[in-house]
Amino acid sequence: MKRPLVAATSAYAAGVLLAQIFHPPLMALGASACGVLVAALSFRRCRGRLIWPLLTIAGWTNLMLHTAVISPNDLRTVLGSADAIVTVRGTLTETPHLKIAERDGEQTEHTLAQVRVSELRGGDTWQPAKGKIIVTTPSALPEQYFSGQSVEIAGVISRPPPPLAEGLFDYRDHLQTRGIYYQLKTSGSDDWSPGAAPVKNPPLTDRFLTWAKRTLATGMPAEDEPLRLLWAMTLGWRTAFTGDISEPFLQAGTMHMFAIDGLRIALISGMIVALLRGLQLARAGCGLIAVPLIWFYTAATGWESPAIRASVMMTIVIGGWALQRPTDLINSLAAAALLILAWDPRQLFEAGFQLSFFVVLIIGLLTPPLNQSCDQLLRHDPMLPDERLPRWRRTLTAFFRMLARYGTVSFAAWIGSIPLSALYFHLFSPISTPANLVAVPLGTLALMSNLGALVCGAWFPWATEMFNHSAWFFMVAMTKASVLATQIPESYLWSQFVLLVLQWF
Repeated sequence: MKRPLVAATSAYAAGVLLAQIFHPPLMALGASACGVLVAALSFRRCRGRLIWPLLTIAGWTNLMLHTAVISPNDLRTVLGSADAIVTVRGTLTETPHLKIAERDGEQTEHTLAQVRVSELRGGDTWQPAKGKIIVTTPSALPEQYFSGQSVEIAGVISRPPPPLAEGLFDYRDHLQTRGIYYQLKTSGSDDWSPGAAPVKNPPLTDRFLTWAKRTLATGMPAEDEPLRLLWAMTLGWRTAFTGDISEPFLQAGTMHMFAIDGLRIALISGMIVALLRGLQLARAGCGLIAVPLIWFYTAATGWESPAIRASVMMTIVIGGWALQRPTDLINSLAAAALLILAWDPRQLFEAGFQLSFFVVLIIGLLTPPLNQSCDQLLRHDPMLPDERLPRWRRTLTAFFRMLARYGTVSFAAWIGSIPLSALYFHLFSPISTPANLVAVPLGTLALMSNLGALVCGAWFPWATEMFNHSAWFFMVAMTKASVLATQIPESYLWSQFVLLVLQWF
């Protein structure tokens, strides 16, 4: 079998989908898995066929374990569906982040935090509770609240709201795919207090982000919009976007440049490997250095789900390259998907997971024939050696071949994103491919400049300032390119056209 992990991942994903529809008792699933496993071990001839139902049952069981109410202290058992005024104790699973929204021309701030609950009080007594909740606070929180901090929070707990209308963003479903079934609303930071065992020092990732933001601002005259966008692109800083800022990038199809996703991890991986190879390091040494650096970057930017998915895949790809093993993009993609779904099968229902893997799958399927067609168009007389061609023609051919490679990848990514963008964002952007042909190189140069600034830091200040000013220039150019792309007539179409297309199919 040329791509064995594709079939294995498909069987496992089929089990996850079955678990979303059918909910048999966990004991029955466990007994079925044991029965198939015993049969596979007992009958050697059927072993190759029984592996597929075994993987399906494993995916089915895994999702049931993640979603079923098993503990008597589960929040769904303790709280039910009614709203309640409670005080919860628990631990912050991530550092709270500030969100800025615009309403009637005015900016409003609120903080989002995830808490793993251990105790809950609805009256006079505390009782054990188990589960994750999302906490919203209409103000910024003090710096003493960070990931790993024990907290005690008072507020109104309830189920997340359903979508305002059919087809709109479903916040409740969005949280449930992350194992969060309740949200706690507080009136302000006064409803927060440290827990019984407060942590004094923030984690390493928070300290790195604070240092990195300060370093990327070295030599800049003010904290303006391009600088905030650079923080968002390089560090995953979430506060940078309001509606007016994010809309042009979303409409032009260049918003992905600000997500810590596969493209970002791939660019950084390529930069690290290129630098190490430039230092004459062997493949094995490049892999030993590049893979830990990729995972450090993932941890430093807050363990975002898209970054974890991309890091798993790049670990597989770089590992195979470093060990000089033949690589296959689609098989490596299936391996990454299988590892992620084995860890958390709920990822299958996240828009980010679907976009990441489906787009890369389409790139893997479409780019080889597209590149072959472009090579045929650029091919000169096969009987004429390259050395006999004029230098200008060889240079021009190499430039057009590189441009064609880049264009085919952008076109394939756009084709892969069309159905899911229409489904989740009700947006169709015909301008996306040409816009990305300009925006992605500019964003890559900005990212390279920021990485150069982080490497130079405080020990090489004039170089740090030079890199920061270069990154600012490239970010301004990328922003203007995205804005200009959206000003072209019919460059993007919102929900009415998209919904009509979906209804037609």
